[in-house]
Amino acid sequence: MARRPEINYALSDDLSIAYQMWGDGPHNIVLVPGMISHLEAQMDHPGYVRLVEQLSEIARLVVFDKRGNGMSDRMNGAPTLDERMMDIDAVMTEVGMSSATLIGASEGASLACVFAGTFPEQVDTLVLCGGYARGRLARGFIDEAGLQHALVQFRKNWGKVNHEHPLSGFGPGPGDPQGQERRARFERLSATPTTVAALFEIAARIDIRDMLPNIPHPTLVLHRETETPNGLDCAEEFTGLMPNARRRALPGSEHLIWEGDVDSYIAAITEFITGGETRARPTGRFLATVMFSDLAASTSAQARMGDEGWRAQMDRHDKTCDDLVQRHGGRRIKFTGDGVLATFETPSRALACACACALRQALSDDGLAVRFGTHTGEIEKRGDDIGGLGVVVAARIVEQAEAGQILASDLTRQLMLGSPYSFTERGERVLKGVPETWRLFEVDA
Repeated sequence: MARRPEINYALSDDLSIAYQMWGDGPHNIVLVPGMISHLEAQMDHPGYVRLVEQLSEIARLVVFDKRGNGMSDRMNGAPTLDERMMDIDAVMTEVGMSSATLIGASEGASLACVFAGTFPEQVDTLVLCGGYARGRLARGFIDEAGLQHALVQFRKNWGKVNHEHPLSGFGPGPGDPQGQERRARFERLSATPTTVAALFEIAARIDIRDMLPNIPHPTLVLHRETETPNGLDCAEEFTGLMPNARRRALPGSEHLIWEGDVDSYIAAITEFITGGETRARPTGRFLATVMFSDLAASTSAQARMGDEGWRAQMDRHDKTCDDLVQRHGGRRIKFTGDGVLATFETPSRALACACACALRQALSDDGLAVRFGTHTGEIEKRGDDIGGLGVVVAARIVEQAEAGQILASDLTRQLMLGSPYSFTERGERVLKGVPETWRLFEVDA
């Protein structure tokens, strides 16, 4: 039996994230699991044991359970991509990895891409295994009725040996009753039926295509030759959108890395990591959520208050903005006369700041209203300032907002799927000086 490293825990927000460290090789690898995982139950599968043992010969390998499933803390509902991304950061910080190759499996491939775009300096290279930029619903593999049927099947049959749900084909077939029982046990331990249904719905709706052109890291996209539904078409979408990605097909049809010919996966990953691929050099460009605020009808308000009253009002406004941005982990870039420009590492922090009532309360006594625009995109540092298309888009979005309204771009909404925030589509808009049209969503505060 393979040596089993002890289970340790890293703190991400207020949640404990379970992880194991394998090996002490010269490279760093973080294995980002798919929709579900369980560190101990996975050890029952010989293919998984072979995978982690072989990779640990070339690297320090970290494996972990994301929040909400496995041996990590459970939570109500399902975590967003935005939240799960922070679990990677927490584990890497805990083990002292300043950068690593991220191996993303299935839904973990989408998550690895989001992390690479947000924290480019912490990623050396990417390996995407049976992954997708768009989930089943987003790319038309199923329709809304099919999704709802799948959610019923998850709640009804999850964890049963003789069961039917959308993941039934990922694993042993009827000819392997022992393997089927092992899979059913893994399901029961990894997540509850309600949780897995929520996770599946988020995964089905995900669409991260907009951020992929901004990820420069050397990337290997792997899939099995006859794998479905996350096969050739999904792999080609990655390579078509990512500037430094190449694709490789492996024998078989199995979706899980450790099913079927696991040695082909091990060989491809090992060759890629040890074959001289160079790490992407940080360029000062990175993914962030940009937030602009703006006071509605500020010119008429200034005329009504007079210069002295307006200066006092703006002093209160600026202090409140500074406090809110700092409280939510953001960086205030500058004041814009009657608003603020700030950046946040994650969309959840930006929306929490925009939805905080403190600024509205500070302004309401004087009959003023504030509006917000948020967008997640690539920006670049320019001394103490920032620039890039991501900033321009956010500035144009706040111009579209009405008094008291918070508007967000579609990518910001995508990263918040599963969050307690509700988004109401406000149609496609033409943003001045920005190509194409943009779907905007109102965020309920």
